[in-house]
Amino acid sequence: MSKVDKIISFDISSDFGMFKKPDVNNVYFTFNIIPKPTLLGILGAIIGLRGYSQQNNKDYPEFYEKLKDLLIGIKPYGNKGVFQKRLIKYNNTVGYANKDGGTLNIVEQTLIEPKYKIYIGLDLSKENHKKLNEFIDEKIVQYAYIPYMGKNEFKLDIDNVKHYDNIKTFIPADEFAIFSLFPNISDQAIKTDEALRDPFDSSMNESYFYYFERLPIALDELNQYQYENFVYTNAKMGKNSEFINSLNLFSIDEKVVCLY
Repeated sequence: MSKVDKIISFDISSDFGMFKKPDVNNVYFTFNIIPKPTLLGILGAIIGLRGYSQQNNKDYPEFYEKLKDLLIGIKPYGNKGVFQKRLIKYNNTVGYANKDGGTLNIVEQTLIEPKYKIYIGLDLSKENHKKLNEFIDEKIVQYAYIPYMGKNEFKLDIDNVKHYDNIKTFIPADEFAIFSLFPNISDQAIKTDEALRDPFDSSMNESYFYYFERLPIALDELNQYQYENFVYTNAKMGKNSEFINSLNLFSIDEKVVCLY
């Protein structure tokens, strides 16, 4: 695990969002949860790191090269992790998109009012982590470049910033729920590590929910997405297993947060 000296949490939100899936061309679909590489791009924009358009034939864009080891956590504010989506149709009439001189009709899936609580684990011996600590301040957030929710026209807002200097790793002594998204390794973790519910326990009245999504977690040497299965749930997990021990869990505001 990367060294974590402090954790910053903040909310990002926008009227609309779009995190394009790369595997479909005729209709542009979006991921529901913001992918880690996209979030690193937002953080890079905040502190002035260059993106894909300024890559200059390097292996990775600057934001990814400088921030790829940063630990992050994500909690979606949607309905049990899911945001409302709409299909939007528009015409692209630029020349390079229409070699035959016609009009390209595009159908794009768009998130409606996406909002996420973000956690970042900072190693203050690293220069760019120190910049994030400075720029994402509790009183005012500075921007080198304006960040956006996946597309230039979807400017995002950052608020509810909190700094945590006394970091406590979470060691479970009993069953517990994970407040944020966490990796569902090999699609088996939630099946094998969820705590069994006592049918006579009054908490059985609580409605458990499960949201699963396969999300980009890193870039490979060709700048293509590498994926992992993730789950967001309020179900309780068992206190001791190889999977639980492999997670980077922290206790923040009496909640258990997973950084990855």
